[in-house]
Amino acid sequence: MESTQEKYTNLISAEIVADSLNQFGERITTMKLVFPRFILAELNTHRMFNRNSASSRAIPFKKMVKEVMERPFIPIAWQKDHKGMQGNDYFQSETGENVHKLVEGWLDARNSAVQIATGLNNSNVTKQLCNRLLEPFMWHTVLVTATEWDNFFELRNPVYEWEYEEGVIKAKSKEEF
Repeated sequence: MESTQEKYTNLISAEIVADSLNQFGERITTMKLVFPRFILAELNTHRMFNRNSASSRAIPFKKMVKEVMERPFIPIAWQKDHKGMQGNDYFQSETGENVHKLVEGWLDARNSAVQIATGLNNSNVTKQLCNRLLEPFMWHTVLVTATEWDNFFELRNPVYEWEYEEGVIKAKSKEEF
């Protein structure tokens, strides 16, 4: 049976919607990306990207709640606290560190956020504020166009480790080793 965490992992996606070379051989690529909402801040720090992004302020509150309850973002890896921007130590179920409890805690936080946001919405608070409380649990869609991607990936290239029946896979966001 598929775990709650595995159920939502496949929602992360990148689809090339346009890719071309100019007369000088320079490439421009447009991708449709779907990722956890909190990654948007990482994407927005790169000035080399042109982007068009969905707005949580524009989405009706009830639709947002339905999405967050039916398809919440749940981290696919639970990194331990560390210094600096890149860590590589993760919680693992087989070592007695119960990842299931971390997922349960995450979903409890989602349920609390939905409850509080719903109460505010019922008090006639604008969706622009109510929806913000749901963002940590949302998926986000954005179109990104750029001519240079290497720096973006190099700065955000942690090592992830997944367990499968066949063994353990370690991968970086761009390459496997």
